[in-house]
Amino acid sequence: MLENTEMEDSDQGLEIALKWINAIANGDFGQEIETSTAKGIRVVQAHKGFLLCDFTIHSGLSDENGNWHVGAIATLVDIIGSCVSLSITSSLQQVTLDFSISYYTTARLQEEVKVEAKVIGKKEELTSVIVEVRKKENGELVALGKLWLAVPRKHPRHQESKL
Repeated sequence: MLENTEMEDSDQGLEIALKWINAIANGDFGQEIETSTAKGIRVVQAHKGFLLCDFTIHSGLSDENGNWHVGAIATLVDIIGSCVSLSITSSLQQVTLDFSISYYTTARLQEEVKVEAKVIGKKEELTSVIVEVRKKENGELVALGKLWLAVPRKHPRHQESKL
């Protein structure tokens, strides 16, 4: 399944999430922006509602100064946040309703970082997630993302269009 993965819980949602993140990291699934941003990410530890990943910033993700581009950081935070939510919901049909990110320091090309994502709350179709990105060398916080995700609900009184 995944190399270098320590699984603490066996769960269908977790299995789906791990397959999903692996497919994106290997370029087998997802849009080009997702696959190029998450290329090479490695899941180190995973259980329901928690993911810890290692990532090396690779070429194509840096700005003109050689720093990890803030857009690439935000994309990775959204991918990993969605994945950890998926480990709880087991639903590939989820949307990000709210996304905020704070940047604390820069990281450079070829620098290694740890990405830790946790589900911090769940109520009905809503899931709250926090994602921390830290430099692997010294633990310095690079970015902190907060997401609210939802599984769309079908209302029985709303009929689908027949067009």
